[in-house]
Amino acid sequence: MLKANKAILPVLAGLFFLVPQVLMTALLPDVPANLEGEAATEAALEIFAAWWPLVLAMALLQATGMLAIIVLLADRARPTVAEALRKAAKSLPVYIAATLVLVAGVGLTALLIAMPLAMIGGESGAAVAIVPIIAAGLWVNVRTLVLAPVIAAEREGNPFDALKRSWAMTTGRSARILFFVMMFVLAALVVSVVTTAVPGAILVTTLGQETGRAIVGLIEGFVSAAVMLAWTALIVAIYRQLAR
Repeated sequence: MLKANKAILPVLAGLFFLVPQVLMTALLPDVPANLEGEAATEAALEIFAAWWPLVLAMALLQATGMLAIIVLLADRARPTVAEALRKAAKSLPVYIAATLVLVAGVGLTALLIAMPLAMIGGESGAAVAIVPIIAAGLWVNVRTLVLAPVIAAEREGNPFDALKRSWAMTTGRSARILFFVMMFVLAALVVSVVTTAVPGAILVTTLGQETGRAIVGLIEGFVSAAVMLAWTALIVAIYRQLAR
């Protein structure tokens, strides 16, 4: 799919994935290196509190780009780029609503798991609750993996129906999907470390902190855009198989 659309997909990935990533890397301040633990967490929260409009805007831009790419790859009507962008813009509110419903459901499930364990075992019980919460979150995310194609390609306008459709499509296939997604995530992590962490350390050492970090941020942006493009194509490929 990527090879068949190599003329336009890199342009969309650059506009909707690379540019937001580079902007956030360039504009968002870093957590001071001398902070650890709770102090580092508080500093990160303060940064987010000050810059959340930018983070939200960039997230919406990336979501729009993802939906547009999904329309181009999955819509049987073979839309133009302009049509794909219009359909993506129309699908974005539904996608946001479905995502909020999903997040609320996962949050409620986590609360129902954590509260009894915390009441019984205190801090130890709360720590133990992390394992089933993560497992439940992974399972729900796998079951709704094709949510975006259902909304963008099938033009489903009801977020609840979109969630039901995604859930039904992954029935009986969640274990295989999870295994495949884990392989992709592992490969993406390896690629990210090899292309950013190792060269980053060399660049910062040789060119200095400011110049080195600027170049590393640009490299990270390209890698992130490539991974997001591959991830979007992966979701469409899974959707195509499940929709047969």
